[in-house]
Amino acid sequence: MSSAHDDHTPGGSIRSAKDEPSSPSAGVHQASDDKAVPALVRTLSNGLQEAQPPAYTGKRSWFRSTFTQATILGIASFCAPGLWGAMNSLGAGGQSSASTVNAANAITFVLMVFTSYLTPALINTVGVPFSLAIGTAGYGVYAGGLYLSSVTAGATTWLVIFGAVCCGISAGIFWSTEGAVILSYPERENVGKYVSYWLMFRVLGQLIGGAINLGLNASNNEKGSISTNTYIVFIVLQCIGPLVALTLSKPEKVQRSDRTPVRLNLTGSVKSECIAVWKLLCRREVALLLPMIVQTVFSESLTGTYNVTYFSVRSRALGGFLAAIVATLGNYILGFFLDWQKLSLNTRTKSAYLVVYTLAGAWWIFGIIIMNRLHVNPPAEPFDWSNQADFATPFAVYILIQLSFNLMYELTYFIVQANNDDSGEVVRLASIVRGVESAGQAVSYGINSTSARLDAVAGVNAALWAICVLPAWIVVRKIGILEDGTKIYKPLPHKGQAVVYAKDVQERTQDVETK
Repeated sequence: MSSAHDDHTPGGSIRSAKDEPSSPSAGVHQASDDKAVPALVRTLSNGLQEAQPPAYTGKRSWFRSTFTQATILGIASFCAPGLWGAMNSLGAGGQSSASTVNAANAITFVLMVFTSYLTPALINTVGVPFSLAIGTAGYGVYAGGLYLSSVTAGATTWLVIFGAVCCGISAGIFWSTEGAVILSYPERENVGKYVSYWLMFRVLGQLIGGAINLGLNASNNEKGSISTNTYIVFIVLQCIGPLVALTLSKPEKVQRSDRTPVRLNLTGSVKSECIAVWKLLCRREVALLLPMIVQTVFSESLTGTYNVTYFSVRSRALGGFLAAIVATLGNYILGFFLDWQKLSLNTRTKSAYLVVYTLAGAWWIFGIIIMNRLHVNPPAEPFDWSNQADFATPFAVYILIQLSFNLMYELTYFIVQANNDDSGEVVRLASIVRGVESAGQAVSYGINSTSARLDAVAGVNAALWAICVLPAWIVVRKIGILEDGTKIYKPLPHKGQAVVYAKDVQERTQDVETK
């Protein structure tokens, strides 16, 4: 009879816990009474996998730590898409008219569809830091176009379009690279927290940008463009992005706290990577998530157009500032819950999905009602905080939809990584997510560049929400459950690092003893 500390392997043999590798990745789940629970060792491919040699020995370098890498990524994200989002949070990139900016953004996202799918091949060719740096290069050109349009009162728009093209080429690379980094660099049990941390920097762009805008435009209670000085600040900060990106460590130099290596496992040629991405895109569980990915980002153009249509310049700045604060708090609460290992991974994911998407549905209904009311009875003056009675409800719609956007965004990334066990596929999945997001946003910005009613556009968003709920649930309800029904508490390690933790392993060990 085996000891109670033995584990039953898939091949039918009994493996003693004391024979397990001493790698930190081979730890045990701590039960609620703080007693050690034996580890259930499982394979992710064929046969029992031995723990990999440690990625490094000796003291860990703070600069190579996952926290530092996430911070560098976050600062780069703040300088590039964070400040781009700050401009969009003002509505129409801070311009007085939404049509040109929405058309430019549609061009940007169409180009991003293609560059996103080519990013794995680029990463394999020039490496992660250079890919990230290339990805930051186009944002400043676009901000320069908005500046030129603003100082010429909208008479000169060619640089807006040219900047949108530059941004589309580079941003697809940046988005896919940053997604791959934040999903593959951290320890898997900490991904939820690190995704929240990364998104904080992106929202920080909106927060600081909103504060700058609010300070420069606090006296402007009319409709129109923001102060041109705002764009100068944004351009300077966005030009820092490439330099920050180059300080990111290569995957093989990252030092995780559990000493496991970071491996991207990309195949090599551009052709083989494109084929691998296509095959992954056609996989059932990935295809089922595509409607959710589209729906997650589809609202971004609507909120910007809604903001510029109905609010004064200073109220738009206030909205961007407060939405960033609310989104940051929401992201952190969700991130810590998703990594809270007192509950199984399956329970955490399903609970978060049900809560986030139920709230999103309710907020879309609320938004459609308010936008329809504003369409039927348009306000004579833009909403401004000086008239709080009329201001509060339409402003709440903007804040709630922005919060919903950020919560669904974070949850999408968590679901994608939790549903995957191959580090190479993480990079490709990030490219797929970014490409599909870009396609959805291209359509969304295209719609909002027309004279379509905002309540009708909100109805389209609500319809997409309804379409995505069931297919995504089919995937979500199985996350964190092994083939034999075991519910895990930590995400599966990537292939080659095969220690899985389960609360019901004590019962399994007892079953082994009786045989």
